[in-house]
Amino acid sequence: MSHWMSYGLLGAVAGPVVMAIARTVTHDEQLSWNAVTRCGWMPLAAASSFLCIALSCVATEMALEANALSWFMIVGLLLAMIDSTVHRLPHQINGALLAGGVIQLSFLALLRSDFEPLLRAGLATAVVTTAGLAVYVGSRQGLGFGDIVLLAPIAFVLGWFGWRQLFMGLLSAFVIAAASMRVLRACRVISRGDPLPLGPFLIASAMGAIVLA
Repeated sequence: MSHWMSYGLLGAVAGPVVMAIARTVTHDEQLSWNAVTRCGWMPLAAASSFLCIALSCVATEMALEANALSWFMIVGLLLAMIDSTVHRLPHQINGALLAGGVIQLSFLALLRSDFEPLLRAGLATAVVTTAGLAVYVGSRQGLGFGDIVLLAPIAFVLGWFGWRQLFMGLLSAFVIAAASMRVLRACRVISRGDPLPLGPFLIASAMGAIVLA
């Protein structure tokens, strides 16, 4: 089996697993899953299709980083699903996302004897997390603490690939989130006081910046 097909199969299998874990993590908030469960097999198919395509692209274009990016996309999708349904970003899963990226990319840097991307990733994580904490302390209306924690693994992975990817990933996330909030309020889907989960936008924009840049 070819490299990209193996990762595509991994993505197809991981979709239902991610759905099952997300539902288990939010077992005390099952009412939030009513809209999802009414769709039957469609969310499972969507999750599997997304991961299948994304992981296949990663394996084809960035073979060396395929393992680390597969971890980022699978766990990232899990966090996005949890946040979009119950507005939470569990710290344990956030920590696992960061730890998996750090361990795998550090090992890759050691194999390649090239530590510049790793150092850049660490610096990006420190800068973005510090800026996020400053915004959180100064004004808690925009970012939740879970969003700040999520910035660390996102900044680390984007920083590995470059400052341009980091800038594109974060900027597009906030721009799309702000535009989406305006549209949803204009359509009266959400009211002015209702929060909009930022996690899915951060994760999706990071994935897009990596795959498309």
